Amino acid sequence: MIMPSRDMAKYFAAEFVNNGKRFEAYRYELNGRAYYFDSKGRSLKKALMRAPLRFRYISSGFSYRRKHPILKIFRPHLGVDYAAPTGTPVSAAGNGTVKYAGWKGHYGKCVIIRHPNGYETYYGHLSRIKRGIRRGVRVVQGQIIGYVGMTGMATGPHLDYRVKKYGKFINPLRMRVPRDRPVPKKYMADFKRYVAQTNSLIASLKEQQKQLYASRAVNRDLRKD
Repeated sequence: MIMPSRDMAKYFAAEFVNNGKRFEAYRYELNGRAYYFDSKGRSLKKALMRAPLRFRYISSGFSYRRKHPILKIFRPHLGVDYAAPTGTPVSAAGNGTVKYAGWKGHYGKCVIIRHPNGYETYYGHLSRIKRGIRRGVRVVQGQIIGYVGMTGMATGPHLDYRVKKYGKFINPLRMRVPRDRPVPKKYMADFKRYVAQTNSLIASLKEQQKQLYASRAVNRDLRKD
């Protein structure tokens, strides 16, 4: 069951059942922005993206011993290389604050973002950094921060994407992606009222739907007679 808003590109609520398990989503606005939560106020959005761009393929994975394509020696590659055309937009993987934006050795043009819960994300070999992205600037998930390139030590255009957790690099493809922040406590009472009202409306629509199906079935039977 889906509850559309006046704008059909948005939904107030949705639910579906898979193998007997019920899943639900509720659209709720905070500070003028819309978010989706479950009935307990837990966010349905992941706090970090595994791939913050549209890429063609993974040209190099996370490894503690990779032969460097330029240096021809074995060394750790503690990130994932996403091959993409030069100029492809790169987005912030999650909400956070820019820790660094500029040239960083073999990374070339690089952006580093600090996120909640001890996470940091690195975006290397950018062709350029988007105007306005500088240290101390707050960014939101999906916001464009730069564009794919091959600055620094690179053999072709790609994004060198890395994730740190409490100071240690982890594999972006295998990390247990945390949920985004839940409904703040000060809004929880209002959110619960909203969920109750929405569920009541959904139940009413379901009943109307049942009655409609029953009416159609009766009309079919009458036509047969």
